[in-house]
Amino acid sequence: PVGHLHGSPDCTHFSQAIGGQPRSRAIRSLGWVMVRWAGQALPRSISMENVRQMMQWGPLIAKRCKHTGRVMKLDGTVAEPGERVPVQEQFLVPDPKHVGRTWKHFIHSLERLGYVVEYWRLNAADYGAATTRERLFLFARRDGRPIIFPEATHHEKPAKGQKGWRPAADHIDFSDLGQSIFTRKKPLADATLRRIARGMKKFVLDNPQPFVVEMANQSNPLGVRPT
Repeated sequence: PVGHLHGSPDCTHFSQAIGGQPRSRAIRSLGWVMVRWAGQALPRSISMENVRQMMQWGPLIAKRCKHTGRVMKLDGTVAEPGERVPVQEQFLVPDPKHVGRTWKHFIHSLERLGYVVEYWRLNAADYGAATTRERLFLFARRDGRPIIFPEATHHEKPAKGQKGWRPAADHIDFSDLGQSIFTRKKPLADATLRRIARGMKKFVLDNPQPFVVEMANQSNPLGVRPT
């Protein structure tokens, strides 16, 4: 007998962090392994953690060229007129007309196995972590006992007597300023540099109140203002 089953299916192809890249049907379908195990082992309770975008789980369709309306391929090219592109070569994206359809089937599949299912989006900052990372948490039971999720211990806008969100500064050793990204022995990856550039543009160049720290010391006598 299995008392409890926990799963965290691969979140990569649900996450917004993947941006406009193609989605993989195979990786997204790994969520169904939870239902398979539930059906075979019938654990008393099940928990699952994932990115909140998993609640938008639905079918994928081929991305189409804005100008021609033809199917886009994984290599970035556009299908020729009348060309039939195999699905494994298509640039797949979520179907906006069926957002969340597969997620509903997933929940109903657990319910048909006799589980009571509840799920929430929880913010780590509400539980004392110094990060606003938000995740989806699911809990399912078939033993008749109640599902009780923890009450928040910290609050973004705390009332009197409540604890506020913890700042990331609580975990930073300001006596160790680290190493400049420009003097690293191993250069940063191109994708990381692009993210830094986008952050510089958003929070400094295009921001009416740029995030700038003024510094002037022996090693920086001119008071150059690094971000």
